[in-house]
Amino acid sequence: MIARLLRYSAWTLAGLAAVLILAALVIGNRLYASLPQTEGEWVLAGLEDEAQIIRDEHGIPHIFASTGHDAYYALGVAHAQDRLWQMDITRRALRGRVAELIGPPAVETDIFFRTMGLGDAADEAVATLPDDVIAALEAYADGVNAVIEAPGFVPPPEFQILMASPEPWTPADTVVVYKAIALDLFGNAFGEPARAALDEQLGAERAEEFIGRYPDDAPRSLSMADLGLSEDLPAIEEAAPVQGPEDNGRDGSNNWALSGERTASGLPILANDPHLGLRAPAIWYLARLTTPDGSAVGATLPGTPFVTLGRNDDIAWGFTNTGPDVGDLHPVTADAVIGEREEHIKVRFGEDITITRRETATGPVLDPEHFDYEVPEGADFFALQWMLDEPDDATTGVGLHILSSEDWDDFVNAVRGFVAPQQNIVFASRDGDIGFYAPSRIPVRDEDGNWVSTIPFEDLPHTRNPDRGFIATANNKIVPDGYPHYLTSEWYGVSRIRRIYDGIESQAVHDMDSMAALQIDTVSDMALRILPVLMTAEPSSELGVNALAELEGWDGDMVVDRPEPLIYAAWVRELNRAVYADDLGTLFPRWYADRRVLLMDVLTGDLSAWCDDITTEATETCQSLLGPALDRAMATTAESQGRDITAWRWGDVHYARHAHTPFSDFPVLSDVFTITTPIPGDGATVNVAHYSYRTPGYSVFHGASYRALYDLADPDASRFMITTGQSGNVLSRHYDDLAPLWGRGEYLEIPTGWTADAPPQGTRVLTLQPGSQ
Repeated sequence: MIARLLRYSAWTLAGLAAVLILAALVIGNRLYASLPQTEGEWVLAGLEDEAQIIRDEHGIPHIFASTGHDAYYALGVAHAQDRLWQMDITRRALRGRVAELIGPPAVETDIFFRTMGLGDAADEAVATLPDDVIAALEAYADGVNAVIEAPGFVPPPEFQILMASPEPWTPADTVVVYKAIALDLFGNAFGEPARAALDEQLGAERAEEFIGRYPDDAPRSLSMADLGLSEDLPAIEEAAPVQGPEDNGRDGSNNWALSGERTASGLPILANDPHLGLRAPAIWYLARLTTPDGSAVGATLPGTPFVTLGRNDDIAWGFTNTGPDVGDLHPVTADAVIGEREEHIKVRFGEDITITRRETATGPVLDPEHFDYEVPEGADFFALQWMLDEPDDATTGVGLHILSSEDWDDFVNAVRGFVAPQQNIVFASRDGDIGFYAPSRIPVRDEDGNWVSTIPFEDLPHTRNPDRGFIATANNKIVPDGYPHYLTSEWYGVSRIRRIYDGIESQAVHDMDSMAALQIDTVSDMALRILPVLMTAEPSSELGVNALAELEGWDGDMVVDRPEPLIYAAWVRELNRAVYADDLGTLFPRWYADRRVLLMDVLTGDLSAWCDDITTEATETCQSLLGPALDRAMATTAESQGRDITAWRWGDVHYARHAHTPFSDFPVLSDVFTITTPIPGDGATVNVAHYSYRTPGYSVFHGASYRALYDLADPDASRFMITTGQSGNVLSRHYDDLAPLWGRGEYLEIPTGWTADAPPQGTRVLTLQPGSQ
């Protein structure tokens, strides 16, 4: 009897195992079926003529088309094949529709975006775009939808896991993607209440010391001569900064353009590396578009049809964020509300909710029930005023017009349509010009802070062929003190711009190799400035003494394979706490960060009084803080890294974490979808790599989302890199194949010299044929 039961149990288990294996095979086959077709022929309705998508060894599509319409259509096909989930989750987020997919964890995010109304703003703005832009958006949307509607289409794994299906793409969805980038680069409005609380805690004078202003000795990108202005104009008064000049994981970037007089070739070189939150898949998607009118190559945004950052046959361009003050929170009473409507939010696995969205004459109301701001006495709530909801926002069309530009004048006309976000755009052309423009719609305020007009386009910062032979920006102050318009007081990137200027001016002429070395430079400007002071420390522990000995002679290079960067980073982290935790009290967690300008001013400037601990009767000096801070930092680090300091490695703890939305927050799935790779640098290096002080460890969440170097003497020798890989499908070999190369500071070339008739070996050719509607 027992034997029979055991045999029965064995057969039952074997049967169950067989069923599970079969189910796994079925699921696996279904998931793998989501990988795109990259070879052969595909008949698609909506094409005007035959087109090719030829993918190279890295999955980068070289698109050949007879018309611009078909090029944008084919890019829509490529994006939908490789990045459909990324496109869908972006538009869902901006429209406040994520909770209907993943449930209660997304409710707070949906409430935020429904309140902001950016989906509605995109729907309104698309109706005002010119015909040529609409035609491009429609062609692109038709390409996306051709993939979704193709017979046998299998959606990417995320849709299958969540048991959802993608909805058709629309031109308004493309505008939504541009709004998402604008929001990512938005300024300081949401930080204003926190700054008010800081003023109350410290007093206005000490709060300003803590926040810091842009240093007098840090570079300004433009001079009065560059702007064609008189040197006698007085400096304008800037508002006190809300966040300060630190580059603490805010969205930033580097770019510069060198004229031919500073290059070995005699023609310009342009460099660009926008810094954004690290994600899986990468924010950018590399592509080449070739038509009879020429080629464009560079970084595209999935969900949009244009090369956003890149080059064509005649010019190259690159962006950094200006960070203008284009948003205000106004305390208002209920009487200011001029309209309201109910927003119904579907919540999967939970109860649906309804919120009331209220509008004032300036913008949406931030309901205190959902926005944790302390409203001033006499007001009922804050209302937002910003540039992201302008009904005639033509920013979407700027990319189309840049692509057809042949020279400086064309480029300037192309960027006139910029509304938001303001960007520092550097320019270089094969005719030898370099230039700079910072286009946007920037408010002009009266004495009471009311918006009364905007800065005229011709008065926005710009220059062409400056005498010094280069233009460089790194979110630093781009205008001289005498510039007559207020842009912002939130200039940052101080350490990066100092290092960039030093690198450019260190030699008479440059080539692509020297520019690459500068772009991936990992020497910390801050470390070089404060190390002489740090080395005077008198630690009392064995670990502290050994650590100080390791730092002797260190050159400040935050490389992955040495202990010095970890010693330094842990020490500076502890010093930040020692300097201002006592002063901030309960506000400390909100402001705890690598506050570089403050720490440099405390250790090497005239703010040493911050070293005194106000909670004790004794008067502490900066010298008395250094040793104990090092001892504490080393003891804490040794708990995870061991007591042999010589065996510590920066790359063991300092790695880029490319987070997937939403699966990096899901147990088990996080290990599958999240991409990690060790990287050098820190927040003060040109090759920036930000980690948070508010969480343990040194996991990097923000860095160079794209790197490019454009050689105007030999455009096909230009160099490119993105963070993870071309594909957003976790089952693809191109999901993460570029991450190690990016981490090591390597580049790819995307040549445009070959044609569809003779593609290089190893490419995969997908021919798109026009079919009936």
